[in-house]
Amino acid sequence: AAAALGAVFHREDGTSFVPTGGTLQEIASLDCAPLAEALAGVELVAMCDIDNPLFGQEGAAWVFAPQKGADDAMVARLDEGLRHLGEVSCRCLGKDLSQLPGAGAAGGLGFGMAAFCGAKLQMGIDVVLDTLGFEERLQQASLVFTGEGRIDSQSARGKVVAGVARRAKQAGVPVIALVGEIGQGFEPLYDQGLTAVFSINRAAQPFAQSRHHAADNLALAMDNLARLLSLGFPQH
Repeated sequence: AAAALGAVFHREDGTSFVPTGGTLQEIASLDCAPLAEALAGVELVAMCDIDNPLFGQEGAAWVFAPQKGADDAMVARLDEGLRHLGEVSCRCLGKDLSQLPGAGAAGGLGFGMAAFCGAKLQMGIDVVLDTLGFEERLQQASLVFTGEGRIDSQSARGKVVAGVARRAKQAGVPVIALVGEIGQGFEPLYDQGLTAVFSINRAAQPFAQSRHHAADNLALAMDNLARLLSLGFPQH
């Protein structure tokens, strides 16, 4: 994205190129002057849904690349490339943003937006909730339903459920999450304001099968929750 806007990346021999995940380690220097000129006077805000750094065990490659099909060797190569990109960028731009929360979002796009485009990184759920006037809506709420496809350790790092639960907790409103799959490590969300979480799936099926029944499964889960709550729920 930075190259498309005008940033220039050079190899050791001085030739310019557009780096990809497999060629990040070939970057010897970079020049963002054309990009800075193109964006002069423009304020950019990039919305992220996670707070991971650019590289390392919690970085873009190790956390997210396996989800996209990368094996261990690919992950290691990608992580080294991202580390190298951070080091070259620090040397050429005079600032190290590789550990900035959100730098690892979208495979490192968060880092690129902040380092090359001067963008401010902001949690996307906070932007959405502010736009919706969520705090005002909470004043009339007794319960909040939220959800996502899979709830796991990454959900607690700034995704939808975490953002909703955090604000609802401040207002004293309980939160129930309905999800497609309950993964490992989501428990910190309880301290952030999540009251309970339920999977909507009726059978243990791979996503390729269960996705065809998602609407019916969600409807059944909500129907049963409504039946349970109809027995009595304290008013906010």
